[in-house]
Amino acid sequence: MDPTPFQVFCAYYLGLDREFRYRFFHLNAMAEHFGVAPHRLKALMDEWRLAPEDTRHVDYNLARAHATAQEIASQGQRDDVETFARRTWEEFLQARGGYDPRRDFENVDYDHILSHDEPGPGDPDD
Repeated sequence: MDPTPFQVFCAYYLGLDREFRYRFFHLNAMAEHFGVAPHRLKALMDEWRLAPEDTRHVDYNLARAHATAQEIASQGQRDDVETFARRTWEEFLQARGGYDPRRDFENVDYDHILSHDEPGPGDPDD
C-alpha cells in the first residue's frame, strides 16, 4: 500500500518515520521503509508536488522544520512530535498555495537555522 502525502512529507522533509521517531531518510531508504519501489515513490512525490524540485519554489523553511522536528523528537513524547508534524504539514500546504516556479526559496542559512530571533516554521518571514 502506498504511503500518504503526509507520511512522505514527514519522512522526507522532517525525518520522521511512521511512529514519529526521528530517522534519516533518503529516497531509497524511504522507499524501503514504506515497502514501495523507489521509482514508485518518486512518481508519487512528483504527483503530490512534494519533490525537492517543487518544494524549493515554496516559501517555507523546510530545513528549519526538519531541525525542529529532530529536536522535538529527541526531547518530546510521540504526541508532541505528531502534533508538530501535523501542524507543519498544514502550514506547508498553506504556503504551497503561493508556489512560484520563478522564485527559489531554497537559500537557507544553515549556521542560524534555529536562531531564536528569526521566524520559525510557518512564521511569516517579513
